[in-house]
Amino acid sequence: MTVLGRWSSMVALLAAPALARAEARVSEVQAFALSKEHAPLLAVAHATQNVAEAESRVGGLYPNPTLVGGTSTQTARLSVGASLPLWVLGQRGAALAAGRSEFAVAKFDTLITLADVRAATGRAFVALWAAERTAQARVRAATIAARIEAAVAGRVEIGSSPELEGLRVHAERLRTDMDAEAAAALVEASGAELAAWIGTPLDEPLRAQGDPVLPAEVPPLAELEARLSRNPGVLRAQSEVHASEARAASERAQLRPLMTLDVGADFYDRTLPGTNYRAQLGLELPLFNQRGPLIEREDRRAIAARSRARAEQVRSTAALLVAYRTFVALTQQVRTLSEGVVPAAVAAARATEESYSLGRAALVAVLDAERARIDAELALIQSQSARANAWIDVEQALGVT
Repeated sequence: MTVLGRWSSMVALLAAPALARAEARVSEVQAFALSKEHAPLLAVAHATQNVAEAESRVGGLYPNPTLVGGTSTQTARLSVGASLPLWVLGQRGAALAAGRSEFAVAKFDTLITLADVRAATGRAFVALWAAERTAQARVRAATIAARIEAAVAGRVEIGSSPELEGLRVHAERLRTDMDAEAAAALVEASGAELAAWIGTPLDEPLRAQGDPVLPAEVPPLAELEARLSRNPGVLRAQSEVHASEARAASERAQLRPLMTLDVGADFYDRTLPGTNYRAQLGLELPLFNQRGPLIEREDRRAIAARSRARAEQVRSTAALLVAYRTFVALTQQVRTLSEGVVPAAVAAARATEESYSLGRAALVAVLDAERARIDAELALIQSQSARANAWIDVEQALGVT
């Protein structure tokens, strides 16, 4: 069996376990959609939002009435009464408004988590996409190394090349085989990482379908900056300011007197001609508890929330600028590699291999040219994946969900 035949058999043997299991292919758009349904972090965020929704109604709970009953030996044999708290001076409305503002903050927390999940899913897809293309490049390199070994072996057999060249090219083929096997294993690892975000079984072979979705042209920075106002992080910080102000207003509303209506009746009182009915209105006097520390706390929280809102605006703007400029630089790098470096490296490797077959080039030149070719291809894959990740960073800075 020839060297090339042995390599083909080995590739088929390595691929057999994967072929035995059906591969699931997913595009980036499909991965985003699946992550919205199955990402564990989103389940946590939605559950937390539901808790906040329930808590938003807690402040509006109306106090229960108090019922009393009693008897006496000298007057009424039976006395009954009820005490009814009256929230008629805006305390309940202020508490409900504070609860609703807290719920609004929780909803923005969910949107932030959604944006983070989308970004993590996108990076996992890019990692799988890059791992697949790296594995394909490594397989091509191993196939070429096997072909070169076969050619050198033929020349060694007829005595036109020293045996040292055969040993050297054999070692090079073993190295490329090892690189191909390692790259194939990384594909499975990257597939498991993406599966954790989209809800597919972790042991199911997962493959990327299509390329990462990127804009055909680099959009103007001003157009992107105009979208920063819709960033969930910025909106969440602004909502926290409103929530702090609503809580402070609620604490001030609690300073208003709490009114209590007491009603009752006395039955079987021998000193009275009939049943005696009673009613009185109680008024809480805020003499000892002015809620000053509570109001001061919420006022200071509002100041801190405004500071966080400004900081979040600066952070989002900086993140957008960094990601955008990185994307622009990598766009140019990808163009240079794909249009210039890689084609030149491929042509040089082919020409050097042909020259060696004609006896015009040394084996070391062939191996160096082949290494330069695979390095150029891998550099292009790395630049493409880095460019895709930079665009994901741009979208995350904008809060795309």
